[in-house]
Amino acid sequence: MDIYHEDIIFNPDKLEDVYKYNLKKRSYSFFKDFYHRYGYKSTRKHRCFNSKNTHPLREPSSKKGFLVMIDGTPHDWFENGNQFSLHLAIDDATGEILSGWFMPTECLEGYCHMLKILIQKYGIPENIYSDKHTILKSPTSGNLTQFGRMCDELGINMIFANTAQAKGKVEKKNDVIQGRLINDIKRHKITTYSQLNEFFNNNYATYLNHKFSYEAKEKETAFVKVSKKFDFSKILCIKEKRKILNGCVFSYANTYYQILNKDNSILKLFKGTEITVMEDIFDHSLKVEYYKKIYNLKQLDKHRQNVEKRQRKIENQKELAEYLAQLNSKQ
Repeated sequence: MDIYHEDIIFNPDKLEDVYKYNLKKRSYSFFKDFYHRYGYKSTRKHRCFNSKNTHPLREPSSKKGFLVMIDGTPHDWFENGNQFSLHLAIDDATGEILSGWFMPTECLEGYCHMLKILIQKYGIPENIYSDKHTILKSPTSGNLTQFGRMCDELGINMIFANTAQAKGKVEKKNDVIQGRLINDIKRHKITTYSQLNEFFNNNYATYLNHKFSYEAKEKETAFVKVSKKFDFSKILCIKEKRKILNGCVFSYANTYYQILNKDNSILKLFKGTEITVMEDIFDHSLKVEYYKKIYNLKQLDKHRQNVEKRQRKIENQKELAEYLAQLNSKQ
């Protein structure tokens, strides 16, 4: 129905055809009857209503930005056999799509792209509601994942759902997108996921929000706006602790680095000094934080660690005995 109205009836380039064939606006029931008449069946499955399986409806949040629901869902968007995950954020108070990002798998980088776009467009939300995926919630009690740490530094409270039914609103929105976007990808001649990410956030989210979103109960928003100069790189990064080794170097990702002052001289620190390595989530560049100051690094190219030696695999008891004997002989 939407394609008929948008591409034919209200399309200026089709005005001649509209008058020539006396085409008119058609109702939802017209298309429903049309489908039944020609024996078309919906490709989407609908469960039969069962009063025993119903859940009481929850009132949506009163303020926009008070509760943002996020989810990652794989789907074959280009119908070529390759699934990509949509990392989606919607607002509980209005049902609006706030941002989304497509990646080959559900991953930290996808959620960070989604979060950055959300904050740039609307601001920092008060709460984020998600499932217990290990990217979002650590299986170890009391520990934060990298995404959890980012939200904590932004002042966002994270709430976790125990079941898919508990986050039904974002699941339903994913269902709506899956039912429409595949056709709209063809309509707009989108061929790559980089094009799709741009189209989704700059055009498609607004298009769907005009159709399906609703007004919040209160006009006041809970989003906290950030300035255009807000430095995302200090928060949307992987942070890990390291200790200085001999020669004022430290090891990260099997490579040795030295810390540089502003004049490119080597920052001299005692062996055992603890630093924080910051790896940018988008371009994977590295910096170091030490006493709330950020430093650039120098990679020591000829000092890569031998990963095979560090991660030697023991196949049986005989190899274990031989390896232990080698270690004892070196002592």
